[in-house]
Amino acid sequence: MINTIIAVDAGKAETKTVVLHDKKDIVRDHFPTAIGTANDGRVDLLDGVHTFSSKTLGEAGKEVRIGCGELPIKSDDNYSKDTDINRLCTLYAIARSVQPGETVNVVTGCPLSIYSRKEERMEYGRNIVPNGKVECAIDGKPIEFNIDKRLVCAESTGILTMHPDLFAKKEYDAAIVDMGGLNMNIAAVNNANIIIESSHTSRHGGRELVREIRRALMDHGMEITDTQILTSITRGSVNYHDDDRKEESKAIIGQAVCSFIDEIEKTLRNSWKNFDTLELFFIGGTSFLLKDFLTERFGEHAHFEKDFETSRYANAEGFARKMYQKLAEGSGTK
Repeated sequence: MINTIIAVDAGKAETKTVVLHDKKDIVRDHFPTAIGTANDGRVDLLDGVHTFSSKTLGEAGKEVRIGCGELPIKSDDNYSKDTDINRLCTLYAIARSVQPGETVNVVTGCPLSIYSRKEERMEYGRNIVPNGKVECAIDGKPIEFNIDKRLVCAESTGILTMHPDLFAKKEYDAAIVDMGGLNMNIAAVNNANIIIESSHTSRHGGRELVREIRRALMDHGMEITDTQILTSITRGSVNYHDDDRKEESKAIIGQAVCSFIDEIEKTLRNSWKNFDTLELFFIGGTSFLLKDFLTERFGEHAHFEKDFETSRYANAEGFARKMYQKLAEGSGTK
């Protein structure tokens, strides 16, 4: 019997979790990658805020506020995944996914630059995910559980486990384009192996695009809610009753998205001289929101997961299934 597997994909915008109870039964969850300090009384007034602390993390585990995107301490352009905010969000994701006293296996991702060096990868895993007995408290309620096996995967590579037969083809040259809320990770793939030196991160995140579209719409007297702007991007226009207004919004959104994709294509072409020979696999929530636009640009060479949620959780689910395979085969994880 394999203990429950918890996969954590701690991105700059969101921390996503997939819990694998057996080979097929999965539970997905997410929350914003942001925290607030306990001595800032303003954060207690925000919706969706929880308290979290962990004796296991020592000084870094002192009580914080967590679970709300409006909390003040966020990942920024200088944010390293090997920091307290990442450790806290990762452990909080695990703690809210376990049963008290449960023993679980945990897998998470790390930057490709770290993953390529074994000693650094192992140190990263030890720092981010503790081993053995873990003591936490959520909203003042103590939670104890045990972490047995740990595994660290290269970020943005969960899709390789999701589609193993496809990527294993020797003649198949592909690229993974993982578009999140705050950045974009890209990596070339050959024979199911990531080409480390061809991989890097850029600042092309969905939130940048949303801000630009909202600004452009407001310049034309169009004000819409956060929820409406996401559906408007997917639809390609704001759902105005007036057809002329709808067409005007369509032109505004189309121009903003086209400029955004121009920058993405420029980044991809500058990264790979053989760009025009690669199959492009887009994952991440932002990728699926832009599916129609990306398909129009890259045609049949653009590939996507079946729906938004599968795309959003592609890494975490792939990590979980990779760990399941390793445990089923008896491979070593620590």
